[in-house]
Amino acid sequence: MKLPVIGYVADFSFVIPAIAGIIRFKHLSNAMKVFLLFCSFACVDVAGEMVLSHKNTNNAFLANYFVLGECAFIFTVYFFSIGSKKIKQIISSLAFLFLCIWMVDKIYFETPNQLNVEMAVASRIFIIVISVFMIHTIVKRIDHPLTDEPMFWVSSSTLVYSAGIFLIIGLANELLKMGASYFRAAWYINWSLVIIVNVMYAKGFFCTTGSPEQIAQS
Repeated sequence: MKLPVIGYVADFSFVIPAIAGIIRFKHLSNAMKVFLLFCSFACVDVAGEMVLSHKNTNNAFLANYFVLGECAFIFTVYFFSIGSKKIKQIISSLAFLFLCIWMVDKIYFETPNQLNVEMAVASRIFIIVISVFMIHTIVKRIDHPLTDEPMFWVSSSTLVYSAGIFLIIGLANELLKMGASYFRAAWYINWSLVIIVNVMYAKGFFCTTGSPEQIAQS
């Protein structure tokens, strides 16, 4: 199936936060620098999937490994941003549990050259849960508007995207039963979410709160 225009726009939108992060690099906190690495990682993954797709080569393995990489990056960003030792211990335990599940699934259940839907869903649950912890921590500790906090943009957009994708993947079979048009509509929603989230990520990079200069002055 030929990719519609919105699909190409969604794919190319991954460069927006990466460029924003590079422009603002000197003003980023350590957590946001790690997040820039994630945005760059996402760009490479999407580019690889696009190249393999145009060559009619199976690219499912890239998507499957991206699941683990995405979770690792998001966890690391949140870990650097959270001051509470208790919350750090909780999300670290969740990360270890997810890694164990991923390894077991990889060894015993994953079908080669097929998209691992089960782990895609599991990764969304993991990211949703730790994003909720992150947002809770932000709300409790900040003394400035939420929109000035870079991690608010990162965690809230990650939460929105993960929740949306969780519903789309979880309901995929039901949507197919209802008809191909419903399934295509779901992917249009997915592409729209990708574009919105990447713009929100870029906004996070342009927030000044939490920059190295402000940390030094605090």
